[in-house]
Amino acid sequence: MKFINKLEEWLGGTLLLIIFAILVAQIIARQIFDSPIIWSEELARLLFIYAGLFGISMAIRSQQHVYIDFLTNLMPDYIRRVTNSFVQILIFISIVLFVHLGFKTWIGATFEIVSLGISEKWLYGGLPFISLLMFFRFLQAQQENFHKKLTYLPALFFVVSAVIIFAILFFQPDWFKALRISNYVKFGSSAVYVTLGIWLVIMFLGTPVGWSLFIATVLYFAMTRWNIINSASIKLVDSLNSFPLLSVPFFILTGILMNTGGITTKIFTFAKALLGHYTGGMGHVNIGASLIFSGMSGSALADAGGLGQLEIKSMRDAGYDDEISGGITAASCIIGPLVPPSIAMIIYGVIANESIAKLFIAGFVPGVLVTIALMSMNYFVSKKRGYPRTPKATREELCKSFKESIWAILTPVLIIAGIFSGLFTPTEAAVFASAYAIIIGKFVYKELTLESLFKSCVEAISITGVTALMVMTVTFFGDMIAREQVAMKIGEAFVALADSPIMVLVMINLLLLFLGMFIDALALQFLVLPMLIPIAQQFGIDLVFFGVMTTLNMMIGILTPPMGMALFVVARVGNMSVSTVTKGVLPFLAPIFITLVLITIFPQIITFIPNLLMP
Repeated sequence: MKFINKLEEWLGGTLLLIIFAILVAQIIARQIFDSPIIWSEELARLLFIYAGLFGISMAIRSQQHVYIDFLTNLMPDYIRRVTNSFVQILIFISIVLFVHLGFKTWIGATFEIVSLGISEKWLYGGLPFISLLMFFRFLQAQQENFHKKLTYLPALFFVVSAVIIFAILFFQPDWFKALRISNYVKFGSSAVYVTLGIWLVIMFLGTPVGWSLFIATVLYFAMTRWNIINSASIKLVDSLNSFPLLSVPFFILTGILMNTGGITTKIFTFAKALLGHYTGGMGHVNIGASLIFSGMSGSALADAGGLGQLEIKSMRDAGYDDEISGGITAASCIIGPLVPPSIAMIIYGVIANESIAKLFIAGFVPGVLVTIALMSMNYFVSKKRGYPRTPKATREELCKSFKESIWAILTPVLIIAGIFSGLFTPTEAAVFASAYAIIIGKFVYKELTLESLFKSCVEAISITGVTALMVMTVTFFGDMIAREQVAMKIGEAFVALADSPIMVLVMINLLLLFLGMFIDALALQFLVLPMLIPIAQQFGIDLVFFGVMTTLNMMIGILTPPMGMALFVVARVGNMSVSTVTKGVLPFLAPIFITLVLITIFPQIITFIPNLLMP
């Protein structure tokens, strides 16, 4: 039983290590021997599909997929249990359809993957078979939910239902056609609006965003053209067959390894020696450490979770109030997705088909501006409240802390230098960053073990699974958006209301600021950007600038209640209430917002350096 319970962890972690070895071999073969391995990229992408699907299964078991719960939290207990039961039924239907559509796609795959000399069935085989494992994990989660009185539905209900549904799907396919809504009601051009309305309802009732997108799209095809769902479902797998997306688990892994190897402590010690003696010293240390750490993890929540506990404890010990300690920790974590490497920029680059290297470079100046803005506000708040300064570090202490942290500080420098020089693609840079983190964690700081390395790989796959589900289902959802030309219709509405690019940017900022209060930044990025990017193109707005602007905008969203994820993470690691963190973060929203206004009015702040270096 232990083997079954740990199956995804062992397979997912092993697959990530195999992908890592393949890409390291590719880098060595290309850079040292000038003899690229032709099949390496194709095989790495193939294995990533399986690793991503295992990650989805792990997230189902731990119920980590992104969802919106601020409405359900307001409901009475019995209504919440009914609502949660309904949501679990939707997830159950989604997994069953994953199995069904996965087998349809797998059976219909007839081409050959030329570079590997194998059937395309290997590419599509992961979806149906790993979806069966997802169903088993779903049953385990339901059994726990039932015992915790979170739902009225025991696992047995889903087992019986699954047997009936699978019998219908695989043995009586003609009867299954009777479920087509278009057989009974003709929605015509209004089908997409009905679908979007239902999607918003089920999402705000707590259905994980990825599953809500999938259910809504299936519903759309049931109301319009059910016969094309099989061809559209190919995109569920094809969306993960992306080399740039491969960088996501490795940048996540780099951040985890930096925490596991004790490197974050050394980064914080250096920032303290450098900045601690100024007015608001420990607040400056908090912000400075986040800037350095962001050059390795590329994730706001990784910063909040990795450095947060250490930062808050140190500020408490120095006499800072909890609200300011939590507020600065939450506000400073948003630097991560701006300063390269940035997972948010990678996802944007994939969605917009824009240069990830250019996006990395473009994010540096805004990241520094946010850092300066936060430090300025911290100075005024600390001076007003009379927070103490730490003793100034001696030259010897400063040099020692710098020497101990130099290997970590070099990480973003090496990543950007490698990409800019042409030595690495962004994905290879992510692999290099992971290799670098392993080497310094094992041989320089001597705190990384093989066991902790494998656990880090498992954690990286689990986090990647959340992103993988979003990528798959938003691409599937995008098929509906493209067929109904929703982006074009929204663009026409923008044209009617705005008469200049700056007005369009103001409207988009206001829209994202509003939506960011209710929708997680990752979900918002997948949901809204595919519709906003064509509008930006229509008005001649630079897509590199647009990517940085929208990223900063969505980072403000993780600081604003009721859905501010950074607030929840910081409250958890700091052992304080969310309201305390929210109160503390309010003064720091002003300088961040001013920075957003500044780059919106003067986009040259963002585009100058990337256009200069990469015309």
